[in-house]
Formats: sequence, structure tokens, C-alpha cells
Amino acid sequence: MNSSLNNNGDPVAAKAKDEAASWLTRLNSRVVDTAELEDFFAWRRVPHNAEAYDELEAHWRMSLGLAGDRDIALALGEALNVDHGPLRWAGLRIAMVAGVVVLLACAAYFLLARDTVFQTVVGEQRLVQLEDGSRIHLDTNTRVSVDMGSQRLIHLQRGRVLFDVAHEPSRPFVVSAGVAQIRALGTKFEIDGTADRAQVALVEGQVEVSAQAASPGVAPLKLAPGQAVQVSPAGPGKIVQADTAAITAWTQGRLDFSGTPLATAIDEVNRYTPSPVRLKTTRWAGQRVNGGFAVGDVQAFVEAVTTLYPLRAQTMADGTIELHDR
Repeated sequence: MNSSLNNNGDPVAAKAKDEAASWLTRLNSRVVDTAELEDFFAWRRVPHNAEAYDELEAHWRMSLGLAGDRDIALALGEALNVDHGPLRWAGLRIAMVAGVVVLLACAAYFLLARDTVFQTVVGEQRLVQLEDGSRIHLDTNTRVSVDMGSQRLIHLQRGRVLFDVAHEPSRPFVVSAGVAQIRALGTKFEIDGTADRAQVALVEGQVEVSAQAASPGVAPLKLAPGQAVQVSPAGPGKIVQADTAAITAWTQGRLDFSGTPLATAIDEVNRYTPSPVRLKTTRWAGQRVNGGFAVGDVQAFVEAVTTLYPLRAQTMADGTIELHDR
């Protein structure tokens, strides 16, 4: 089939869909390193590329959800083999083919994804698919261990992870993150954790959040999409509303700040660089920062805040950037 005939004869849209199929296969079939993720982020920032990828991924997820139903699988197979014309079935054909390629490519890797440790260094991100189809997106300076046994057990030892959990009711998906324990069946959620604190934000589905040292009989908190909670040694705090798009922007290669205190924004920028930014005055720490920056683009961030506020940047011998009153 000539792809230039698809999408109402629009060769640009056809090219975007072909590239989306290629990216979907690559991102779901193996561990993806930082350089490849950066290439994907750059490609996806083009609006028609993002639209093509989102549509294709939605078809792919649907195909995985129907994989266990024999009748539906047969119906889909017939649909793909019957000539319904290029316009009607082009997108679905590509999605199903991509899904099959993903499943075949993952077979060998799945054998390695059990009782395994995945980690990133400062400035690195990784995307990993597990044997059940779940995906874990590791942010900078993050370490997780994975045990895919009768239960799916994940231990977040440090850092931040976005979990996209495959629905499998017979095998609970449980994440241990310092003081917190999170239980999910099929959902998407983020955990940003240290030894004594864990911030949990739910993007899709439902999760149960509890303290590791919870007293017997204490019911876990249930989060709804768009909600977040912080867990400390004292237990879960108050559930708050969360801007999940801003929280998970790092998975798209961006840091989005909306009314974020300058000191907090600096901490976020510093996750991605071995030469951190240091605010050497408390006068402006609470000032609000708005705007988006590419992950790792420290210079752009420094230029923005020194333009907005009466601060001057001084680069030290070790690469650290100090912000002083002007």
C-alpha cells in the first residue's frame, strides 16, 4: 500500500503516521536511552506528529486490551484482511502491525526484566517495558528494582518514576517507595520519592496509598485522577488537586512551572545537572516562576530568572552557578 494515498492524500500526515508507528515500536520493545528519548521529544513537539502518535497509541492500547478475547481477536483479524479501502483501515492496520511487532520484539527482553534493577544517572532518563506490558519511565538519578513474580513488586529506591500499569487483576502491582506503599491494578501514576518522603500523583485509573508502617486496620487512601498526596513517616497527608500535565511534563522532555516558588523551580532544574544552580539570597526564594524549559537547559532557565528578577549569575570554577542580588 502506498502510504501517500492514506490520510486523504496528505503525504505529510501519512509520513507522520508511519514515523509514529516506528516510534511506538521502538519505545515499547526495549529499554530506551536518553539520546533516543530526546530525539522522540523533538519529533513529538511537531503538532501533527503528536496527533498521529497519540491516535496510534490509543489504537495499540485497545488492541492489547482485546488480546485475550478470542472472538474479538478473530474479528479484528478479519477486518485487517478484508479490503475495506485504504482510508477506512489504514490507521488500524498500522496500529495492529505495530502491536504485533512490539509483542514479538519484547519476547526475548521480557525474560530479562524479572528481578532486575534499572537506574539512571544525573541528566539521564530511561523508558522500560516490563514483561506484563507495564511501562516505567525513570527520571534523572533514579533507581528501581523489579520483581515480576506472583505479584508485581517494584521498589523505588530513589528518584522519580511514571508508572503506566498494565491491567492484570490476578497480579497486584505494588510499589514500595521509602515510607509509602502504592497498590494499583491498571493505571498511570507518578511517584517522586526519598527515604522519608514520597509524593504520589495519579494521572489515570485508581491507586491505594498507605504508609509502610501503617497500623493494622488503617484503611489506605484512594486517589482519583488529578489528585496527589504526600506520605511522610507520620503517614499520608491531605489529598490535594494536582496539575498532572505539569507534573509529568518531564516525561516529554520539559519542565513546566506555573506559579512555582523560585527556590522550588531551582531544585527541579538541579535534578538534571551535575553543576547545580545555587540561590545565594533568600530575598527572592518565594517569587513565582511561570514558563516552560527543556529538561537540562540550565542556561535558558538562568537567563530567564536573571531577566525577571534583580539577580546576577556567577559561574564558579566547579561549574556551579550562583545567583546573587544584583
